[in-house]
Amino acid sequence: MRIGINALSLEPGYCGETVYLRNVFTRIRELQPETRAIFITSEQNHGFFEGFDRAPFNGPVPPPQIGLPVAERDFARTLETAEVDFLLSPIQTAPAKCRVPLVLYAMDLQFIVEPLAKPRWRDKAIVKRVMQTCESAVAILAPSEFIRRQLLELLDVPLDKVIVAPLGVSEVFAQPQACWVQKPFLLHVGATRTSRNIEGLLRAFDLFENRTPHSLVMVGLPGDCEVDDWGPRIMRIQQCPEHALAGLYQHCDALVCASFYEGAGVTVLEGMRAGAQIVAGRVGAIPEFAGNAPIYCNAQNAGTIAAAIQRALEIEPDKRERRAMYMTHAASEFTWDKCAWKTLQAFRTR
Repeated sequence: MRIGINALSLEPGYCGETVYLRNVFTRIRELQPETRAIFITSEQNHGFFEGFDRAPFNGPVPPPQIGLPVAERDFARTLETAEVDFLLSPIQTAPAKCRVPLVLYAMDLQFIVEPLAKPRWRDKAIVKRVMQTCESAVAILAPSEFIRRQLLELLDVPLDKVIVAPLGVSEVFAQPQACWVQKPFLLHVGATRTSRNIEGLLRAFDLFENRTPHSLVMVGLPGDCEVDDWGPRIMRIQQCPEHALAGLYQHCDALVCASFYEGAGVTVLEGMRAGAQIVAGRVGAIPEFAGNAPIYCNAQNAGTIAAAIQRALEIEPDKRERRAMYMTHAASEFTWDKCAWKTLQAFRTR
């Protein structure tokens, strides 16, 4: 079986989608060597998928919010040349028509939630296109029950078409790693997008920083809320190797995830596997995966975020250690082997 993977819209770097694709298809290659994955890449990210079979796309790459329809002929030719049996594609950039069976994946549906809240004619057209794509797909992969429910509620996708494949967590996060930034520090991991509530996080840190010597380490790709000058007590890191990220999780005094929306909960799972104390909003898939492990806050209120951070720092050392052991064990249930088998299931529903 040859699976083509639409990677055109993916930026090279550490994000939920690239974590999923690189890890799950590495495991699939080991579990089922007869299954081949061919990444359809753009000029920008072709080198990022080195080590996998790749089919470079030579046509114009459309912006993610527009999707593939403007380049479908070129894309169809690339699929034909790669001789794939299936296409796996992000739900928002899948081709409207596909000559091979189509499997979609949806890491989150934020791009649908916002247009439905404030509809404009162009946004309505996007939602309609995505609904049509979902109808033509043989299966849709979701990282959580939360996303599964949203596919039904927002796009009328039948529940029996959706396969929930929770993401795994690398063992690197549980193995002791060196700390390469100055302590003490708080940590935020994720792109600087509006849904990550960067503005609220910075307001909370402003309220908090006079009470503590902590710095704030921000790791993730730049998004629509990127700041030109982060200030003297914020360290901005766009990318770092997995083992270095694991070291940040393990040595931070608190991982802060004040997002408004979380479809897969990647950073929370990684933080749990590393034994980090976690401050998070009770939103999206976070309660589903993390249960009562985080210190929950109201992400809409900077004061409650700051108060939750203060609580995390005041946990007594012995209780902190017990919480870390519990979270490390709980997160160990999420493996890439399990995710790989669930992902393969989507290609057997035809």
